[in-house]
Amino acid sequence: MGKAQFFLSESAQSRTDVASGNDECCAGANGPFRRGTVTQRLLVATALATVVAGIPIALGLRSGSGPGFNGGAAGSGFTCAVCHGFNIGSGFVEILDAPRRYRPGMVYDLTVRIEAPEEDGAGFELSAERNGRFCVGGDNDGASCSFASNCPGGKCTNHTGTFVLQDSLRTQFASGAHNYVTSTLDGVDDSVSTWAANGQSVEFQVQWQAPNADAGPVTLFAAANALLDGPSFTFVDTRYYANHTTFQFARDSDADGDLDVDLRDFATLQRCFSDMDLLTGLECTYVDADGDGAVSLVDVALAVDTLVGPVATLPPAYVLADSVRGGLMYDRWWKETRVPQPVGDHPLYPAIGLKAGAATFRCKECHGWDYRGADGAYGSGSHFTGIVGVAGTSRTPQELFDLLTADPNVVPGGHDMDAFGMSERDIWDVIKMVREDVMFTCSGGLDAGRLCRTDVECDGGICDGNTAVAGNPAVGQGWFDNLCQSCHGLDGQELNFGTVGDPEYLGTVANSNAPEFLHVVRFGHAGFPMPSFQLVGFDKQVFADILTYAATLPQ
Repeated sequence: MGKAQFFLSESAQSRTDVASGNDECCAGANGPFRRGTVTQRLLVATALATVVAGIPIALGLRSGSGPGFNGGAAGSGFTCAVCHGFNIGSGFVEILDAPRRYRPGMVYDLTVRIEAPEEDGAGFELSAERNGRFCVGGDNDGASCSFASNCPGGKCTNHTGTFVLQDSLRTQFASGAHNYVTSTLDGVDDSVSTWAANGQSVEFQVQWQAPNADAGPVTLFAAANALLDGPSFTFVDTRYYANHTTFQFARDSDADGDLDVDLRDFATLQRCFSDMDLLTGLECTYVDADGDGAVSLVDVALAVDTLVGPVATLPPAYVLADSVRGGLMYDRWWKETRVPQPVGDHPLYPAIGLKAGAATFRCKECHGWDYRGADGAYGSGSHFTGIVGVAGTSRTPQELFDLLTADPNVVPGGHDMDAFGMSERDIWDVIKMVREDVMFTCSGGLDAGRLCRTDVECDGGICDGNTAVAGNPAVGQGWFDNLCQSCHGLDGQELNFGTVGDPEYLGTVANSNAPEFLHVVRFGHAGFPMPSFQLVGFDKQVFADILTYAATLPQ
């Protein structure tokens, strides 16, 4: 998995890919990582690698990770941190050359790049997953499923597409599971020998062949561990990183990717018509509907058959935006994008505000973790600015984009965020989250206290966030033990978000700032290896149950 493939060999693992329908190592009451401090868990993992696998520790850890530890849904969101602990460095992992849209059966060349200035080498794990689990093969091929028993003659899985190894010396399938690609012992050793020459980084190449039909949005999950080399190597000498990228299905004749075939796409078809030179551009490949390598009258006819409107209803960049990544951008976006931290105060930050510097560039600092700004928790106290929230905005996606990129000296309220380091993609992702993924609680009716996005989800009530979250702490404890305690500890005090003199633990946040707790659980934590549990497909009630249980932990 991550940066340096240090995971137990298949014989040493007590967990397997959840897509197979088998139990996870951490699911049992006596699972090896259910109890104990990080040090104790590392000792258990080290002992397993040494005794069970019967090979030296350094070799066993560097020879390839087991399947399902890269933050993906198929592994229930588990990451390398289960064994390696919550170690954070100054590096990162990124997925290069991933398509923004995929075409049926097309093969894409991917590169997983890991950079970690503090370390000496690295390894990775990569998977491609769709939203939800579906039968592959057998009598119910393509049907939604929950367990392997739902798919007689086939398998129930989140995975989609097919990986093809490009370098069998440096990469391999994780423990024989072809749904996961990981690095080999030679791959990690090669990264160590070339680390300095490559600028404290390494790249691994792999191909991914898209599924033969529309599988909906596909997410590539990558995790990496970077290591310190040498005889003193231990688990504690590793740094863990994770990343993901999501892309949509490419509809024939849809040149701009807005999921609508309209006159703007037809204009692209005209530009590409009979011009072989233009076919090197992706736009032309999207309007080459019959796939014969040329845009001809046949493609024109196919485009006319699918033409559905005179103009697109939404900007293509908004349709393709990633709301989960937008949730990370809403916080310390520069931590996620790895651009320099903003300096000075944001021009729109009011004089009555008590914050200064980079904090004033965080969306949440003015609009709040509850997205309600001055009408919510930030209506008073140290975070008060008097600025309204973003929830329920009536602005269109394009209007929001124009406002976030406008110069405040020219347009009142202009945020000028692109001038401070946010890319267009970053801004569209935030807009997608704000418009579609803001979550409140139901007030009144039969669903009072349940998490919601719209009034439709509240039986007899409204979705306004004025009621405390209603969760089941007993159910939440089960989720916490399986998903959270390996990093946060059984009592939630393994990680201190505050200082020694003024500690802040998981229980502290759950009690004092439930909206922040829910935001981070749903979207992840920018700059930290905290996975997004919304991205891996958990129902929103899971978030409520985890919050309710976490509120019972020591503060």
